[in-house]
Amino acid sequence: MVENVVRSHARGHETRITICRPDQRNALNREVAEGIIAALTAAEADPDCRVIVVTGEGERAFCAGGDLKAGRNGGPFMQDPSDPMHFAGKLFDTIQACRKPTIARVNGVAVGAGAGIICACDMAVMADHAKIGTPEVKVGLFPMTIVPPMMRVLPRRRLMEMFITGIPLTAEESLRYDLVNYVTDGAGLDDKITELVTHIAAQSPTAIRLGKYACHAIEDMTYPQQMRFTETLLPRIAQTEDAREGFAAFIGKRKPEWTGR
Repeated sequence: MVENVVRSHARGHETRITICRPDQRNALNREVAEGIIAALTAAEADPDCRVIVVTGEGERAFCAGGDLKAGRNGGPFMQDPSDPMHFAGKLFDTIQACRKPTIARVNGVAVGAGAGIICACDMAVMADHAKIGTPEVKVGLFPMTIVPPMMRVLPRRRLMEMFITGIPLTAEESLRYDLVNYVTDGAGLDDKITELVTHIAAQSPTAIRLGKYACHAIEDMTYPQQMRFTETLLPRIAQTEDAREGFAAFIGKRKPEWTGR
């Protein structure tokens, strides 16, 4: 992992991945993207990890978009023409494909790629002083790479207004449009994260893993296709060790002991 720009720290059932470029407002470059991807991969492989939290260092910025000053070595607009995969797109794909729950801890301003990371995560908790925006039009660009993850979260008209005007959403607006799950004051941000992690860690990791797999798999299917796919998964989930343990614990009126299998 790229230790100088991304830090990964496990505590209990939570693995926290932090972008560590506060002087650059935690802007994204290739090094940061590769560091987050490596940390996500390691957290997925850790049996003690139940929830992955992504955040930025400090209180000023979650991620201030692509690093416009990165230049040829890691900038968002420099790419090997023989490689169709952009590092930002690979990052969003990796977050969305993660089999463990992901939470964006929005500690400060999130623009461009920062907004994309938030939308790629399963949930988001936002500090009340933070804003989420897509200001690319102000420098003659359009936020191409973040369009796919954001279109899956925000209403179309609200999203197009953000893209076309460059005006950011406040925390209150982000909550109203379901871009985030919760808004707290800065001091309460970690308390809310801990509350969510505790709730998630108490549930079956197998059910969550298979449930996330199904939700992503059926996203672009027609309704009949979705139903045919999901109705075959329910009996499969019922045969897992966790499901059998869950049934036994319910009948025995005790707390289940999940194996994650």
